[in-house]
Amino acid sequence: MTQAAVWRGNVRRVYLWKVLTSLHFFAGVLIPFFTQWGGITLRQVLLLQTWFMLWIVVLEVPTGAVADRFGRRTSLTCATLCLVSAVAYYVTHRGLAHFMVAEFLWACAAAFSSGADEALAYDSLKAEGAAGTSKAALARLGTAEILAIAVAAPIGSYVASRHGLSAPLALSLIPFAIAVPVALSLKEPPREREERLGYWETLTRGGKYFLGHRILRALTFDSVTIWCFSFMIIWLYQPRLQQLGVPLIWFGFVTAAMTLLQSSILLRIEAVERFFGGPRRYLTLSAVIPGLAYLAMAFAPSPWVAAALVVLISGFGLSRTAILNNYMHKHVDSSRRATVLSAAGMARQLLTASVYPLVGWAAEKSLTWTFAGLGAAVLACAAASSVEEAHLLD
Repeated sequence: MTQAAVWRGNVRRVYLWKVLTSLHFFAGVLIPFFTQWGGITLRQVLLLQTWFMLWIVVLEVPTGAVADRFGRRTSLTCATLCLVSAVAYYVTHRGLAHFMVAEFLWACAAAFSSGADEALAYDSLKAEGAAGTSKAALARLGTAEILAIAVAAPIGSYVASRHGLSAPLALSLIPFAIAVPVALSLKEPPREREERLGYWETLTRGGKYFLGHRILRALTFDSVTIWCFSFMIIWLYQPRLQQLGVPLIWFGFVTAAMTLLQSSILLRIEAVERFFGGPRRYLTLSAVIPGLAYLAMAFAPSPWVAAALVVLISGFGLSRTAILNNYMHKHVDSSRRATVLSAAGMARQLLTASVYPLVGWAAEKSLTWTFAGLGAAVLACAAASSVEEAHLLD
């Protein structure tokens, strides 16, 4: 087997790992699981997510440095073991205090994997001599995740309607456990630099590089803000559908439609960018669309209209991060790629952790005005973006 074939196979194993760890059978019934099975309120659900995000802020850059120092395979293996532990604890305990333990374990998993999977795939492509295909390859990695959710969510809604709200989470343990040997089978691609930095030096150099790089900061602001406000739809669409009388079994199908639009965009990203008039114009319009959809969502008169708007918000708003991450790769070298991406991830988690309590409080007061406020926030961040066309050149 040639070296190119070895690294090509490594990229495929990263895809497989992503699919297995993204089979979230519980995605379509998150809010009913927390509020009905777990016995906590919607506001407590979002406070729990703040706890989750704050732990990621604490862990994000250190775990990214672990990936840079000790290898991406090690980081992804740790992530998978933490994920299995989190889900196993979730399905055997209920209540806010126990959920905080499970969310801490899940935060460890998220932090260990953040940036490491993309960095390993990107460096494998470089080792193969195919770095020029990175935009499509990383888009496929993002697509693998959301297609897995699209398949799993309707199954989970059906399972929940027949066997209870904790059953979809228990079902997810199967693919998550299979992902452990897949992570162990990954190969570590060569680095651009032979120098092996110490842990603390790896951590500080990566962080300083990110903070001192104007283009990376601009790309991160655009990615983080729009994603954060768009991501709130994940926690708010199910309460809205419940208000409109939609049966539980259909929640998973709405989730599947949300993810399918994201995957359609990512699979054809270059064609989509051309259709919208270029990368910069696409980034603008892919922020304006969810902003306007949020405003319309505030007054959606029927389940069909509400579901369509939910799909638009998630499809355009949440697919942008995978696209912007590709452009960020162009501005950072291999030796600190995972650390720099983790720094960007930390900014995203910190903003999200700050927004969750406000959204939780607002949603308990009025879902209608919460949607309107999120729409205004998305449009304001789109207007404030400083990303230029030159930042997006391959």
